[in-house]
Amino acid sequence: MATLSFSIAASAFDTSLLPAAARQIGTPAYREAVNQFLAAEFKGFGGHATIRVDDQTVSVAWDPDSQRPNPMAAIVQKLQQGKQAEGIQLLELILSRHPDDPVVLYNLGLALSDAGRLERAEQCLRQAASLNPDDANISVALGVALGRMGRCDEAVAVLRTAVGQEPRNPWAHRNLGAMLVQTEQTAEAVAHYQKATQLLPADQIAWLGLADACRLLGRTQEAQDAYGTAINLNPHGELADKARAGSNLLAQSGFDRLRKVVPRQDAVHYCLDALQRCQNLSPAELKKLCLELALAGREGFAVHDPSRRYRLKGMEGDFSGLAMVCFLHVAMQRLAPGTDIGFDVSAEYEQAKMMFDASI
Repeated sequence: MATLSFSIAASAFDTSLLPAAARQIGTPAYREAVNQFLAAEFKGFGGHATIRVDDQTVSVAWDPDSQRPNPMAAIVQKLQQGKQAEGIQLLELILSRHPDDPVVLYNLGLALSDAGRLERAEQCLRQAASLNPDDANISVALGVALGRMGRCDEAVAVLRTAVGQEPRNPWAHRNLGAMLVQTEQTAEAVAHYQKATQLLPADQIAWLGLADACRLLGRTQEAQDAYGTAINLNPHGELADKARAGSNLLAQSGFDRLRKVVPRQDAVHYCLDALQRCQNLSPAELKKLCLELALAGREGFAVHDPSRRYRLKGMEGDFSGLAMVCFLHVAMQRLAPGTDIGFDVSAEYEQAKMMFDASI
């Protein structure tokens, strides 16, 4: 197989990939470090590479392994492993030989966008789109990059194109949904998020986006169901935490609508009961109680469903979701005054505390 040659300007090499003492272009340490980096990478691609580094240029002459003539799979795998800088550098090198390869341009643009290098990402992705105008994934990547630059209206237009190119592309629907929410076209966003969840039912991001969009529209039950699905798909991690926070916002908004302008008297009663139960607990006992309450509410308390009941160790009876929220607020105020538990019953707590203080 013929030797393949790649060449970039020395100034275009990402020196963050090199040891701190070898980042000065033109020094022996720089030349050696670049040589070692590229030798290791091309060794992983198979075949044999001859590397030349001087003050102006970084060049590679590669005799590929006949079994692995294309390094793209290895580079994409590197990107998927989170090695963005290494992958980008190698793709820039490959691009020097194949400047009109839409696959190289797409993967480079995608990686640059994820790395926050958005102007260069847009350049690569627009070039890829011009070479392969029917590829929906290129349009999706370009739409995401434009959205990250705050150019949301342009992003919506590009993502609409992606949906038209491939109506069953879940990423096109999911990202269009996100941009439509950003541009306050939330009702339309719901339809695209619903399509994304149908096409990709295990995608936690799509379910979270659907839940948030439904919440913004006041479609409470749909939002709650979607938050529940998002949490159940993977109860751990940042996305599950965001789903729980959204569920809490949903519960809070319903609580506030019922509260109107005066404290909810049922919540006042629950806070007063909690103050009485907590008054003789030591700090260690309060910490234990707060932990138990937090664990019990890790999926969110059903504050609007009095039929749903919860129990606490060492406490007689069972409690509603709203009572548990009030219990947690009171216990945290006793332990660490001013703590925000993510559900506002502060007015009810203050009224209950006045009643409690007057009774002792």
